[in-house]
Amino acid sequence: MRFINPNLLPVVLLLASLCCAAPVQQLRNYDRKRAVTTTVTVKTQAQPTTTTTVKAQPMASTTTASAPAKSSAAAASATPGAPAAAAPGKPAMGPPNLLSQLTAEQAGGGVPGGPPPQTTFSANAIRNFKVANFIEGIESGFFAGALQTLNKDPTFTTPSADGKSISNVTTQIAAQELVHKATLEGLLGLAMEPTVPSCTTIFPVTDSKDYLAKANVVTSAAIGVIINILQSLSGTDPNLISPLSSILSVESQQDAFFRMSGSNTPSASPFNTGLSTTFAYNIALTYVDPRSCPQLPDLAILPSLNLTSPMVGATAPATPPTSITFTASGNLPKGNLYIGWVNQANPVAYSNVTVTNGIATADIPAGMTGIAFAALTTQTVAMTVDGLTNSTLAGPAVVLMS
Repeated sequence: MRFINPNLLPVVLLLASLCCAAPVQQLRNYDRKRAVTTTVTVKTQAQPTTTTTVKAQPMASTTTASAPAKSSAAAASATPGAPAAAAPGKPAMGPPNLLSQLTAEQAGGGVPGGPPPQTTFSANAIRNFKVANFIEGIESGFFAGALQTLNKDPTFTTPSADGKSISNVTTQIAAQELVHKATLEGLLGLAMEPTVPSCTTIFPVTDSKDYLAKANVVTSAAIGVIINILQSLSGTDPNLISPLSSILSVESQQDAFFRMSGSNTPSASPFNTGLSTTFAYNIALTYVDPRSCPQLPDLAILPSLNLTSPMVGATAPATPPTSITFTASGNLPKGNLYIGWVNQANPVAYSNVTVTNGIATADIPAGMTGIAFAALTTQTVAMTVDGLTNSTLAGPAVVLMS
């Protein structure tokens, strides 16, 4: 590349800070496992109040010249760019990879251009962006893996009446998730913070029905956590809401496709369900081997709530379920147990748990539609998902209602 004016050099450096990739330096590997127990200590930490100030500069595009066409958006990465300089006291950031032109074309566009937001990055914003970065990394890996695993599944590859197959649409969605991931990493780069490296082991799907069921769940988790993050940013970093709000609407459109492909209505509810970062994080962890993740967010890993009925499928049951059944170990705390239910924009609802010979059951409160999230607890006073999270013994479990 030939520069006409040496003053353009800062633009190139900014370009490097806005692209998507994990740091070269491997961060400390956490060897955590999801223990199937019934007690958990939720970590709480005092959060720093420092902020990082970013001066507005022109935001460069993050695409490069087109690479040779490939069948999967997962393979659409290009030549590494120059490393971004580290701020004093901050970890050095490794050389990032630029999004390829092919990825941008498949996604329908690349990372937003123009000037970055004139704002400070609070500790709250940085923490939330890293959680979102981690979950988007799992999403992009999940969709890329499905394209490889199901490339000979006729249900996945056969075009429908409109000429497009589930594979065609998934290719676009996989590319869009790479753009979402790059956008979040660009924001972290502006704050001179390292990005979160992606997990390397994504559990494969078995067939198209398994794919549609899991795609619906992981996308619902991403939607839920973005709702929560937007609410949080409104109080600390209102100028950073725009990119995430745009991502939220696209995730919702993607989820409508998964539901329709599973013979469900595009949306079963008038409101999407907000989730705590801890709940969304634990759902995302079920898609990967946590030991393959170079860095895990500093959030509690909750014991699993293993439902035996109903099981989540691609197609919602013809008659909405009225109860759930799950296995309960002998370490259940004494006293009353409850399931806290999170659904739409409603307060948390509760139902009693009955345990007989190690099998636990709980009724599903009336009025729930779409996807509901269930968590085992010993209290019934928390009315918000964050409050329920802080008292969760196991969960959340996903229940497809309609």
